[in-house]
Amino acid sequence: MPSCCQEVAPLNERTIPVNPRQRKYGTVAGPHPRTAKAGMLILQQGGNAVDAAVAAAFTEGVVEPSHNGVAGYGGCMVIHLADRQEVVAIDYNTVAPTAASENMFSIEDTDTLAGYRVPGRVNIHGPLSVGVPGIVAGLCLALEKFGTMPLAEILKPAIRSARYGFVPNRSNRNGIAAQAERWKQEFPETARVFLKNGQPPKPGERLTNPDLARTLETIAEGGPAAFYCGSIAQKIASHIQETGGCLTLEDLQNYRARVIQPYQICYRGYRLYTPPLGAGGLTTLQMLRLVERYDISNLSVGERMHLFAETMKICWSERLSRFGDPKFVEIDASQELSGDFVAELNTRLEHGLESPQRGEIVAIEPISCTSHISTADIHGNLVALTQTHGGGFGSMVTVPGTGLLLGHGVARFDPRPGLANSIAPGKRPLHNMSPIIALRGDCPFATYGIPGGRTIPNNQFSITANLIDLQMNIQEALDSPRVHSEGAEPIQVEERIGDAVLDALKKQGHEVRACLSIGGPGHGITVAEEKSVQAGGTDPRGEGRVVAY
Repeated sequence: MPSCCQEVAPLNERTIPVNPRQRKYGTVAGPHPRTAKAGMLILQQGGNAVDAAVAAAFTEGVVEPSHNGVAGYGGCMVIHLADRQEVVAIDYNTVAPTAASENMFSIEDTDTLAGYRVPGRVNIHGPLSVGVPGIVAGLCLALEKFGTMPLAEILKPAIRSARYGFVPNRSNRNGIAAQAERWKQEFPETARVFLKNGQPPKPGERLTNPDLARTLETIAEGGPAAFYCGSIAQKIASHIQETGGCLTLEDLQNYRARVIQPYQICYRGYRLYTPPLGAGGLTTLQMLRLVERYDISNLSVGERMHLFAETMKICWSERLSRFGDPKFVEIDASQELSGDFVAELNTRLEHGLESPQRGEIVAIEPISCTSHISTADIHGNLVALTQTHGGGFGSMVTVPGTGLLLGHGVARFDPRPGLANSIAPGKRPLHNMSPIIALRGDCPFATYGIPGGRTIPNNQFSITANLIDLQMNIQEALDSPRVHSEGAEPIQVEERIGDAVLDALKKQGHEVRACLSIGGPGHGITVAEEKSVQAGGTDPRGEGRVVAY
């Protein structure tokens, strides 16, 4: 990369936010240095923001194996197409195998917070947890429809990282160390791929995955069909069947990613776009519609956290009790965001603001591990892309001879029958990924997103309010202290917000659990009226990078 390419370190490595500057090619923000640099390399070669996002996402699938993978269960993205003045979404969520059913897992009652468990957690780890992996299909569809460069060129950075190695960041290194002994006992191929001489990588030590490099070369030559219909698909299906799972070759062959219309709202003069269900953005938009009648900019920090927490409690109750795959569950997004329905929710919100109630969490979910990438080129094209394995290292199943660690798409369903998000053949699960693109009038304004399981819709809500209501720059919006609730007290608040705010929330009637961090690391880019003037931000809670040139 040329020496004039600016690489921006996280907040904990610098003292001032990134200022908007004119770019020659654009900006890429992502969770790993290799990821961001891969995207920028493509921009420098003449690619657009979609080309850059796809290259970055494939590379991310190599260099952050805890969070992401080439065979991760899926993701979603929103794309602003400048020349067409259009925003589209791509859904590449996983699909449950045709042999799956809502009764496929035994359920035992427990006295835990969840109230139940699946014996052995086989819905989360192992071959039964594997749904159809959607990442290859989704990324290739985006490139085919909206990119400008050939897949073989886009895949080169990912192939190089797999073949010649990469240095895992702290989060992934610690994750490998935490799972090493279990892998040796239960997932020997995963241990072989990610351990060196049976040991986790040391700080600064490189990991290689030559099998994955060869798999990516096969995809580069044969396209997504090589993954879903050829020898790769046969190896995946055979291994899952041999080890007791239900994914078949036909499930892989029948999978399709989708170009789809995003959900959108107008919020204080800005137009916000996010992928549709099963993604989490509908909940974010619903929260924003609910707080729009409040003058957030004139609230104290404590008052704002109080408002946000009560808003989250209401919208999470709706989400967890009623939302699911729209092909299986009757959900009308326009109704969920309508003035009449928001007015009904607001009556509950006003009661909560007057006297916070304990509430309840409808369904427990302990899983969070995802990656977000944002890209912008100088022509005004934007991409906000979030994708995942699911929880850390997904299913933990690696397919011999491929280097592919499989995501655990089935784990994203509620294993109990009779619920909106219960398992069904061909069903797409509810997930939390909520990338957002914001326009100011018809002009691009921002692309941003964040990982972190159920904290994602809430943090996207807060980041949006920071950018629009509080007029923060993108770095300030990511830095700002966060609050989180999934419907019940205690609410979580980052401790760095200060004792005065924590005490104020308690006086307002909240149970408060102070914590070090909530979600992240998020990444984003804002664009000025002159499209080549851009600023990127990366979350101080992670080790991400902004690369701009």
